[in-house]
Amino acid sequence: FLPDKYADFIDANRKEDPVERLKTLKRLIHDLPEHHYETLKFLSAHLKTVAENSEKNKMEPRNLAIVFGPTLVRTSDDNMTHM
Repeated sequence: FLPDKYADFIDANRKEDPVERLKTLKRLIHDLPEHHYETLKFLSAHLKTVAENSEKNKMEPRNLAIVFGPTLVRTSDDNMTHM
């Protein structure tokens, strides 16, 4: 994500109300620049396909998050200890 949007996504994900959390995350995603939005959409569809085949590949959503999370979501200062 864009460095200046990182805090917005983290704050949105911390919302207690799941409906409000989802609404805020959707708005933030749709506000991304088009090329970021399209890349995220493509990657999400691919990872969904991978997760749907977890009985064969052992890549359940939790495992995918462990592998891809640090690459996709980084702090603005890019310090891995803050993640």
